[in-house]
Amino acid sequence: YKATAPFQLQRHKESKHEGPQYPCDQCDHIATQLSYLKRHKEAKHEGVSYQCDQCNFESPYLPYLKKHKAIKHEGLRYSCDQCSYNATQQSHLKTHMESVHGNVRYPCDQCDYKATQVSSLKKHKVR
Repeated sequence: YKATAPFQLQRHKESKHEGPQYPCDQCDHIATQLSYLKRHKEAKHEGVSYQCDQCNFESPYLPYLKKHKAIKHEGLRYSCDQCSYNATQQSHLKTHMESVHGNVRYPCDQCDYKATQVSSLKKHKVR
């Protein structure tokens, strides 16, 4: 796990390694919160599913259905204030802003290549 901020790493450590764990009694899944265990059981073992009333999209998680409807049927977009780019997720807009309009660069430690995204640097190193 890699965090971009110290509080994210701390939250990860607390929830995944130090906090309470709730094992599923039907498989080897371990949840870090009781609500996550309940959601896991409903989706994986009880067949709970939520159907979109406008298309054939289906999800075991209600928040995913709500996000689907907002993006696909209500036109939710996150617009760049510096160009015409539109994203369907805030994280995609953030990545766009950093790589296209910011000075965020990830240098290769083996050559002069500089990537605008960590994923691009990883792909570069594999080649």
